[in-house]
Amino acid sequence: MTEKPYVIIFDWDDTLLDAGMALVQSKINAIKETLEDQTTYPFCKEWRCPTMRELRKHAGHRFKEKVIHAVMPQLDADNTDHQAWINDAFDRFKKYYRQTEKHLFPGVTAMLNQLQKNCDLCIATNKSRDLFTEELHETRLEAFFTHIVCGDDLTLEGKFKPHPRMLNMIQSYYPNDTRFVMVGDRDFDIIAARSSNQARHTKTIGISQTQELDDANCQLKSSAEISMALIEKLFVEKAH
Repeated sequence: MTEKPYVIIFDWDDTLLDAGMALVQSKINAIKETLEDQTTYPFCKEWRCPTMRELRKHAGHRFKEKVIHAVMPQLDADNTDHQAWINDAFDRFKKYYRQTEKHLFPGVTAMLNQLQKNCDLCIATNKSRDLFTEELHETRLEAFFTHIVCGDDLTLEGKFKPHPRMLNMIQSYYPNDTRFVMVGDRDFDIIAARSSNQARHTKTIGISQTQELDDANCQLKSSAEISMALIEKLFVEKAH
């Protein structure tokens, strides 16, 4: 339980962390390298590496469970050789991604400092727990977040955003009349919030750098623009 009047739930990639290009390039590098390993995977000789544009369409979704199947339709999840290919590509992706340089968007730390005075801050990200934990340490934000749910947490049972399971888990720590705000850069962040158990007490902020999020209660170009005045305004204005 909390004495603070609001709980703000943030997405991570492209909401607080500027990681979009690093993620896409790392996925391309991993897929290309795995395709080239035809000694281990002779069946993929005629397969084509997806383009950056194709991968960007699936930004924010989990690579291993969703993206790889969307951009490589030849893969059969029930084929053990194909599953080995997927696992290998995922491991190579993490290797490449860890080598890239990522930064918080300008003004994010100052924004979190201000909100933390009146809000509990939480994270709901589809990113894997190991990668997220490393980045949380690198950005020195460990002390900010009260509850964190990641896409490969066993308690999710594979139900990551847009499924509301992540938000339901966070909301369960608070009284039923708690006011929540979901902040994210993808439509599935908004969908998860609007289908959560506390949807009637939950507002949404869309960070619209790459796509319009018309279903959000408001849109901003950067999460650094979030203020207590904006949060309070969301709960006195009529929802869309």
